[in-house]
Amino acid sequence: MAGRLRAFADSIRFRVVLLISAVALTLMAAQLITDTFHETRKAQEQRLDEALSMTNVVARSLEKQFEFFDLSEIEEILASVRTRESVQRVLAIDTNRTFFLDGDTVTPTLMAVADIPEQSLAMEKSEAVYSVDGRVVTVAEPLINGGVIGSLMIQYENPSFNEIAFPIILANLSSSVPILLLGILLALMLSRQITAPLSRLSKSAVAVSEGDLDVELPIEGPNEIRQLGNSVSSMVKTLKQNIEQIYELAYVDRTTQLPNREFFRKELSRAIKRSVRQKSTGALLFVDLDGFKRVNDTHGHDIGDLLLGQFSDRLANVLRAEDLIGYDTVTLKTGADDMPIDDGSKAQAQKQVLARLGGDEFTVLLSEIREATDAATVSQRIIDAVAEPFDIDGSIIHIGASIGIAAFPQDGSDYQTILKSADMAMYQAKEDGKNTYRFFSAELNAEASKKAEIEHDLRLAIEANDQLELYYQPKIETGSSMPKAAEALIRWKHPEKGMIQPLEFIRIAEDCGLILPLGKWVLEEACRQIVRFDKLGLDISIAVNISTAQFERPDLARTVREVLDATGANPEMLELELTESMAMQNPAMALKHIQALKNLGIRFAIDDFGTGYSNLSQLSKMPFDVFKIDRSFVDMLTNDDQEHGKAIVRTILAMANSLNYQTVAEGVETLEQYQFLVDHGCTMVQGYYFARPLPEQEFVDWYTAWSKKDAADARIVELKKRA
Repeated sequence: MAGRLRAFADSIRFRVVLLISAVALTLMAAQLITDTFHETRKAQEQRLDEALSMTNVVARSLEKQFEFFDLSEIEEILASVRTRESVQRVLAIDTNRTFFLDGDTVTPTLMAVADIPEQSLAMEKSEAVYSVDGRVVTVAEPLINGGVIGSLMIQYENPSFNEIAFPIILANLSSSVPILLLGILLALMLSRQITAPLSRLSKSAVAVSEGDLDVELPIEGPNEIRQLGNSVSSMVKTLKQNIEQIYELAYVDRTTQLPNREFFRKELSRAIKRSVRQKSTGALLFVDLDGFKRVNDTHGHDIGDLLLGQFSDRLANVLRAEDLIGYDTVTLKTGADDMPIDDGSKAQAQKQVLARLGGDEFTVLLSEIREATDAATVSQRIIDAVAEPFDIDGSIIHIGASIGIAAFPQDGSDYQTILKSADMAMYQAKEDGKNTYRFFSAELNAEASKKAEIEHDLRLAIEANDQLELYYQPKIETGSSMPKAAEALIRWKHPEKGMIQPLEFIRIAEDCGLILPLGKWVLEEACRQIVRFDKLGLDISIAVNISTAQFERPDLARTVREVLDATGANPEMLELELTESMAMQNPAMALKHIQALKNLGIRFAIDDFGTGYSNLSQLSKMPFDVFKIDRSFVDMLTNDDQEHGKAIVRTILAMANSLNYQTVAEGVETLEQYQFLVDHGCTMVQGYYFARPLPEQEFVDWYTAWSKKDAADARIVELKKRA
């Protein structure tokens, strides 16, 4: 027993646990001391602030009673003050010290008491005076009515260190101790993963010395490495390294050290053949990281590579170690396409393959499952593991994972088909909110075919430049009831399918990369429309929605400037709209874009305000010109029982006005909504109550009719009459 304890004390496992425990205890103690000191000081400062405030309030209420010399009323006030839990003593005196009132009806009012320095000093300086003496806070406030007429002194009990410290210590310990124990348990588990291979090293070393180059060699360890060095000759090590290098170049991803696409293709093809022969079912999990592009853009590709490495480690830990095929010489050699499929082979015994296909895409092969819930269980474990933040060189990074699940041979009997099925299911998971998993279905396949068709037709439409058109929805200035601006909205007139709504093709354009040329076309056409409006004498500015892909490009300002130069449009008549989430995703880049474009005279609007991050601290630093109130809030203005929604709209309008921002309410469809917005200072409104989005000529006709004096007057009169 003693020998085993000595061996454990000399092991890496013990040292890892000891180090982690020492660091955890040190951090816990430091945090405990810091929290206790901070909370104690905070509580005492709070007690002082409460004492000053309460004494001031009582003093002001006593001044009138002193004027009328109403001693009984003063006593009643002081008696109510004495009932406060933290109040120890109260005393009110006049300047001549002819009476002393302490809120106790038993005490004579003319009985002299010891002079209290704070009261004398308060009357002398005509201002509040306080002192803190251990557990007692003394506050004296002068009573003033044309001059100093007396003084009020209240003594409060100051909370002691013990009263504050013990609850804090108990609270911290109740949360820290379980975490510490859990950390020790995790450290034991981690250390076991490190030391477990070492116990097998002796057997492996003997096998290597006998010429078995394919035997699995455990990782190094303090004692076992020496045994390995005595067992394995330099020739065997050199030969094995050369073999591993050859297979690593062919089958291993260099960033994560996981099997690569080629290795996975072979393993999946073999698994599909085996499932067909044995009439069993397997599953493919297609894992894609949510938000990885943002990490690369924000922190750089080096951090992104480190994140991929940590993610692959977590993924490997989620999967059972005994079922996971990783990179080693044996596995790689048996992964060849021409290897005979043998029920008793080692490759057959392996059940799961984890690989990186490229970028932020990973795959997990479950060679055999009993039912679909097996794949769902593994997927949920992966999502739960990724939910914990990653610490990459001091940067705390949060990401998620969207997973598509396809079963074979039901959803595909070859590599390409099953991979495509899982990929489609993964994209469905992203569309359903990300950070979840979805199974492949026939409906998904049909939807994918439809999306592919729309993508193909949209690409042709952009190149042909004869199917896309901008519609314009007017914005009415509430002060003048005149249209002053319009929002440009894209429409697609398909030659065979007719009008296709933006909801059907914008998301597809974002997914396939067409959103950039599509967004540039919208910007160019809107600028050309500004020029045409100017030639017609229409004083109308145009607002254009900017996509996330456009806003994330570093050359956004240059692109907009080139479009303005090419079209000759007045930049002061152009307004760019972006959402809260776009602005808050990278505030530094957003501020850079906005400032560069505002220098040209372009205006900026924050679209759908109130539905995104609503980080007012960050938004207040952005030089926006317009807040657009989302239609979901405007819809609440119709019902009388939606007071909460009305309060939100009032708050947004008040805040925007205080920041000198213009406001635009979208989705106005009733007079009641319009009247509410006008009454509360909304700058502009747009919606079907005034006009639907209109093509160019219909917009010009509508504007001309509206702008005629008689028609405009009639419209204004009609609004007032209906109100």
